[in-house]
Amino acid sequence: MKDRKSKLTVTWDPSADLKILRKLERKGCVELWAVNIEAVKTTKKIDAERKRLPTMIIGSPLATTGNAKIASDETPYKRINAILGRGHHADALHLEDHIVSGRDLFATSDTDFLKHREQLEVEFNIRIITAQEIVEALGDGVSI
Repeated sequence: MKDRKSKLTVTWDPSADLKILRKLERKGCVELWAVNIEAVKTTKKIDAERKRLPTMIIGSPLATTGNAKIASDETPYKRINAILGRGHHADALHLEDHIVSGRDLFATSDTDFLKHREQLEVEFNIRIITAQEIVEALGDGVSI
């Protein structure tokens, strides 16, 4: 993806180990980004300029006019929801933002993502990875 001299851009899913990711960020290995969904208070450890508003999805209890941007139906949200299953609004919003942003890695420990990892990676040309897998890959000098 990027050469080893560049920081990897990582979308943080709240299930991912933020402690590990913040250590990697302080070492200069990654740049953390988050989706600022109002129910998620733990984004306070992500720099304010790297928090984005979620896409407003009509019918989602997590996307209201005051804390979302409105997008066309052409976003990947519907396809993500079809893969993950109904009832995963926040998960779909996090992954939708990651896909649209073009960041390098989507860090998560959420089994809903991990059990569909291969399908999501192929469908959207993305990398879904746990924080520990990032540490292991960087420690082994593996390009991720």
